[in-house]
Amino acid sequence: MKKIDTSYRIMKIFKMLYNNPRTINEIINALQTDNISINKETLAKYFKTFKESGCEIKKSKGRYSIESIPFTLNLSDEDYYYLAIFVNLGSKLYDESMRRDLTSAVEKILSLANRCSFDEYIKNQDKSVKISPEPFIYKEKISRLIKYGYENSKVKVLYKDKKLTVSHISFKYCDNAVYLHAFNEDTKKYELMLLSAINEIYSTPEISGKSAFAPCTVFEIKGRLIKSYTLYEGERVIQVKEDALVISNNYEDKAELYKRLLRYGTLCKIVSTNEDVERFKQMLDKVEGALLR
Repeated sequence: MKKIDTSYRIMKIFKMLYNNPRTINEIINALQTDNISINKETLAKYFKTFKESGCEIKKSKGRYSIESIPFTLNLSDEDYYYLAIFVNLGSKLYDESMRRDLTSAVEKILSLANRCSFDEYIKNQDKSVKISPEPFIYKEKISRLIKYGYENSKVKVLYKDKKLTVSHISFKYCDNAVYLHAFNEDTKKYELMLLSAINEIYSTPEISGKSAFAPCTVFEIKGRLIKSYTLYEGERVIQVKEDALVISNNYEDKAELYKRLLRYGTLCKIVSTNEDVERFKQMLDKVEGALLR
């Protein structure tokens, strides 16, 4: 197994045991799943490190957990108030899993807050129930797109007076606007479409096949990027070279992808498709021309 920094191991174990009891063997097996090799003696040293830093480790029926930590979030009354409103608004989200994720995230925040102030959150939560937020204007559109686009079915939309067929849909929020991110079955490319400009949504029984996918954009990264690069949604490593990683991307909007790769400078280059290489080169030429002016 590859060598892992001690600090990473400690934080991994901390996250694993915080309010989540496990046996010694369960801890070791979970770490091995992540290619982290550790023995009982080393684990005992890490437990000692936790205790010396002020963490309280509890043992019950052979299971260990970190019950309390030496640091807390210093939340103000206003912070608790807006957290309560945030949860109240989130309870109206259309997707159940998103509601659960939101609740879980807030619970994590509150678990790090001062326990003595927890009543402040409960009090504000009761108040915030009386707040009637403006209706989510895109809720119906999003619900219909998800319903019709189930399991990558093709969906027909009227977008800026043009009828389009899209599939593999998701949603993005940026610049104070909501976008539909979908595969355009006509242009064979992923595109961003302003949700407010979608006027009609029609269902269709067809399923988008694999052949409909746009060709992957393949690029290489090297140097310090090899260790620091985090794969984006829809990306995967397709080849590991001695001095570079080869990555494919078949999800991100092409224009956004080019802009992102451009920030990596000489540590990144597009290797296919030929169209991607040419378009990226044109973008580089424009940037270079602007710099020389």
